[in-house]
Amino acid sequence: MTPEDAALHIGIFTDDFYPESGGVSRSIQLQVQQLARAGHRVTLFAPSVKLTPPTECAWVGLPYWRVPGTPSYLCSLQVGRGRARRIAADHPLDVVHSQNERGSVFLAAQVARVLDIAHVHTFHSNYVGTHRTTPLSSGLNSLTYLDWSGRLLRRVAGQGRDVPAAVPTDPDATADSPFAGRDWRSLARLASAVDGFTSPAGYVVDSIVDASGGALAGRGSVVASGVADAFVRAERKRPRGGVTRFLSAGRLGPEKRVDVLLDAFARLGRDDAELHIVGSGAAEGALRQQAARIRHGKVRFLGHFDDADLIAQEIADADAFVLASHRFDTQGMVLAEAAATGTPIIYCDERLTVGVTPLNALLTGPDAGALAAGMAELMDDPQRLAAMSAASRDLGRGLTAEAMGRAYVAAYRAAIGAHAGVPAS
Repeated sequence: MTPEDAALHIGIFTDDFYPESGGVSRSIQLQVQQLARAGHRVTLFAPSVKLTPPTECAWVGLPYWRVPGTPSYLCSLQVGRGRARRIAADHPLDVVHSQNERGSVFLAAQVARVLDIAHVHTFHSNYVGTHRTTPLSSGLNSLTYLDWSGRLLRRVAGQGRDVPAAVPTDPDATADSPFAGRDWRSLARLASAVDGFTSPAGYVVDSIVDASGGALAGRGSVVASGVADAFVRAERKRPRGGVTRFLSAGRLGPEKRVDVLLDAFARLGRDDAELHIVGSGAAEGALRQQAARIRHGKVRFLGHFDDADLIAQEIADADAFVLASHRFDTQGMVLAEAAATGTPIIYCDERLTVGVTPLNALLTGPDAGALAAGMAELMDDPQRLAAMSAASRDLGRGLTAEAMGRAYVAAYRAAIGAHAGVPAS
């Protein structure tokens, strides 16, 4: 067996509730499954709160910081050198992989430093996109935590000081907010403190490299999140014709813009349409109140689904999946999941490229009027909906979790080589 074929012992660190807190946890769950199938040894390090232990790999439930009742994105693994040394003593890892920019990235860096191994980090979030929907809190984050986290990680990891932070040269990267340039520079500092970084979005990798003045070129890679087998297996059970069902799935927070989708559905004004909303979150109460004022069509809130088969069936039974998120998501994992079920897609963010083509998806403008026009356009053209459904199914076959697993292993081996000072081939 060559070094390129040798099995790795991979430590995956996350701050999110596992596996129920959303797209990041679903991505990690698929990653764990695929790495284990490929013969690699995986240990998952996650907060002990709401943890459903994985069956495919070893796991450790860790202490965390969190105000009771707050969502997963406000949860953070507790960090400390003593904890890192204990993890290193008990788990002889070959590489660590952090998945959030909270406690997990710092704890993984501490473990990597103790073991003198490579550290890979995945940027799942687009912080620049949050300024459009939550300008006050996101602006405060830009000036405080996001700004100093990269500087602190450099000290914790003991590397990255040689990488500068520059103003991105791409105007599109800084168009969303006056804070955008600062945010990308902060992420470049974080990326400079690890041996390799990934994101499911090419524009995130490109913007981080740009904000490093090109110093991080070659250190980042795009790894699209694959879809679970449940979405590939799902077959439509609901008869076609009659009422047109639109579906939205995801966290009910302001950045997902479900309020804009509800406004679009109200503007649609059709009694032969219905909107199903899957998910939960802080905005649910306000969204329910908004939905109660809609006079035509029906809106149903289905809550949060833990079972992939159930959510896959809901998507497969919809006539069109609608994503109202705009310039926030890095990949929009639900788009790939919708494609895999053979469901047509309506979306409004031109940056999202995984799971969408002109054959299976309709790109609209981001405002409620444009979304409503897109919904009406597909409602009145059942033949086009049928063609889009077939195109989604064809596209979805290539969005496999196996491909994601192979890409992560390639990123690990590249980071291990970089950490050891081996030039990339």
